[in-house]
Amino acid sequence: MSPQNGLFITFDGPNGVGKTTILENVFSNLKSKKLDVYITREPTDSDLGEILKKYDEAYRGYSLACIAAADRYYHIEKVITPKLKDKKIVLSDRYVESSLVLQRIDNVDLDFIWAINKSVLIPDLSIILTASPYMLKQRLKSRDTLSVFEQDDSTRQKELDYYHHAAEFLRKQGFNVFIIDNELSSIEENTEKITKRILELISHQDGN
Repeated sequence: MSPQNGLFITFDGPNGVGKTTILENVFSNLKSKKLDVYITREPTDSDLGEILKKYDEAYRGYSLACIAAADRYYHIEKVITPKLKDKKIVLSDRYVESSLVLQRIDNVDLDFIWAINKSVLIPDLSIILTASPYMLKQRLKSRDTLSVFEQDDSTRQKELDYYHHAAEFLRKQGFNVFIIDNELSSIEENTEKITKRILELISHQDGN
């Protein structure tokens, strides 16, 4: 069973919010319903993605923003679009929301970030998960290694604020944004909410 035109769903949110756990749970839910689902992520495993993962302290600001955008267009061209043509439900761990937040924290102008990202593929559903700065800090403590954007606890509130701003900004660009608090509600509850929303999209696409 697959939606007629495939579905593209993105998961984003502050570092430590639990988006990867939620994504994997949604993946399991959809697979249990015999749906054809594919997980992907940004940065990708391409050479561009490896630069982002390994050299995020060497490349900063505008240069890092450009590398992130280039990796995203590669992702769309080589991974997302082919899977959608195969009528798969594509779940992406991070997408353009990350650039609208992390690059702003890195002192890049919002207009510049959007100028190099405005031609991205618009997802069928853009999920943004949130939690309190305290909860984000506690969850990040359990990680063995932290990226340059995860190391500074003082940016947690700014990161949350920028995600809310990104949600409103992307809605104006035609994105279907779904914000979920991943602290006040349980992971199980949020998994079910997202699964239900995706099934509604499939039903609507199939004309039921």
